[in-house]
Amino acid sequence: TFMSGTNAYTLDSILIDGAGRKIRLSALKFYASDFHLVNDAAVTVGEFHEAVVLVDASATSNLFTLGTMSPGHVHEAHIALGLDSTLNHADPTLADYPLNVPGMHWSWNPAAGYKFLMMVGKVDGNGDGDFDDTEDLDIAYDCATDALLRETHVHIHAGLVAGGTVTMAAKVDVAKLISGLDFLTTPVAMGGEPANITAMDSLAVAVDEL
Repeated sequence: TFMSGTNAYTLDSILIDGAGRKIRLSALKFYASDFHLVNDAAVTVGEFHEAVVLVDASATSNLFTLGTMSPGHVHEAHIALGLDSTLNHADPTLADYPLNVPGMHWSWNPAAGYKFLMMVGKVDGNGDGDFDDTEDLDIAYDCATDALLRETHVHIHAGLVAGGTVTMAAKVDVAKLISGLDFLTTPVAMGGEPANITAMDSLAVAVDEL
């Protein structure tokens, strides 16, 4: 669930970046992968290392099926944000969804692999509250390269009984995601630049229990 602090977030929401400037995103997507679940004793109870999902703020739903596990209690979900090196450098033309999504791979720079996090939008450069003036710059962030892979964990506290299902709720706090960025000073960041690193570090904090 995408949030901005305690409020619901949609792509038409206006946000405040780390420099106090208003921004509005038109696209926000990131890859999550290599899920594993642990109980209260930190014992692994579910492993979904092959699972890859594309979390997309424009989607009607970001509900994904990971697979099956034995009955038990889930205390935490551990999640990789991005892709491991093997997946990151695989051929996207041979991949299944969501690794074949147009625009999520650096096809013009294959060595960089996939875009782990992509943000597109506008920054209100002159502070007048709209996003149509010449001072209002386009935002384009493509966070990529193996070094930007991050891990986060989310507390779940859910029990699975035989034949049942567990829905593990998590949020993405977009306000936290952009809190360390100045989009007027750095409206464009590609690959593993300092602003991309900050964005991925912030994403690891922004993904949390709902």
